Amino acid sequence: MNIVVFGATGKTGLEIVKQALEGGHEVTAFVRDPARLAIENINLNVITGDVFDPASVAQAIRGQDAAVCTLGAGSDLKKTTVRTIGTINIIAGMQQNNVKRLMVITAMGVGESWDTLSMFNKFFFATLLKSSRVDHEAQEAAVKESGLDWTIIRPSGLVDTPRTGVYDFGENIPAKTSKIARADVTDLILKELEKSKHIGKALTISN
Repeated sequence: MNIVVFGATGKTGLEIVKQALEGGHEVTAFVRDPARLAIENINLNVITGDVFDPASVAQAIRGQDAAVCTLGAGSDLKKTTVRTIGTINIIAGMQQNNVKRLMVITAMGVGESWDTLSMFNKFFFATLLKSSRVDHEAQEAAVKESGLDWTIIRPSGLVDTPRTGVYDFGENIPAKTSKIARADVTDLILKELEKSKHIGKALTISN
């Protein structure tokens, strides 16, 4: 499968690139700074561009079978629209190139999964993570209105631990813990890309 990854130099994006290559997929990594992608593989194509530039986004999508969006603002808690605008440009590029399969990572607590949060986590999201939640909400709305074959993945707190292959996922499930390995999120994404069992669904994933 030909897969383009947006946000490929972020922690989760890097994990997706690595596991996809290990799985024998052809991967296109869309990055602003190729120096941050310290991976060499015959099946890896690196395209330098900006998600705020629709033309470069559309170029990266041309010839792909699927797109994975892992856009984020890192540890910056300031107001941002990178997820929303970037995702809108990805959707437009997919529509332009007749690419239908889209995987998007948001967060547990976004959309209807808000009701699955504890009171503490609701307070946390409503205060410290208010800006990122607003961005994620708009991002998900764009995805759901896209007409594409989309699946949204909503992880609980992402951590940099090894892949276990053991996790819970489903629509609006409560989290057993506030942690999930990026490697396990990637595991779910690649399995879903290969089997397409949850098109049009938003899945929470947690340990």
